[in-house]
Amino acid sequence: MIEQFRGEHFFLSNMKPLKYTILTNQNTYALTSEHAYQAAKFTDTATHQQVAHMTVQKRALEEEYDGIAAKNFAHELIEAGEPLRVGWGNPMKLAVMEEVVRRKFIANPDLLDMLIATGDELLVEGNDWGDHFWGVDPIGSDNGENHLGLILMHVREKLRKQLVA
Repeated sequence: MIEQFRGEHFFLSNMKPLKYTILTNQNTYALTSEHAYQAAKFTDTATHQQVAHMTVQKRALEEEYDGIAAKNFAHELIEAGEPLRVGWGNPMKLAVMEEVVRRKFIANPDLLDMLIATGDELLVEGNDWGDHFWGVDPIGSDNGENHLGLILMHVREKLRKQLVA
């Protein structure tokens, strides 16, 4: 079992800066899968692009955690009243996350190889920041829904089958 997406397993994190950027649902390039996911919350093109490109100028300073700035910026926009995409919530956000994760691994074959190499291991987004929806908290517990881990395992299985076919 992989219990957290840090250290040698940081490649599983949505915060992982990507060698090859991915396209958002509005065909804007995003630095991380977190950027793409957060940008997908907004339909306004300018807002979407701002979120997708957040931290470009700070990349050297925040290389390991680029996605945090996009996430924080999206949350600030929401708190300020920026309208969300119509229907945002379950199940839309789960479908968006799955598509973003799929794009991440398709665009970055080195990361795809690493994902496939996890075999049939259980992937758990263990965290210490209270995220019980996308992961579990505390690390090593079953206190959470682990949706990101479930999505990663689903994407891993689908892409593994495509590689074999």
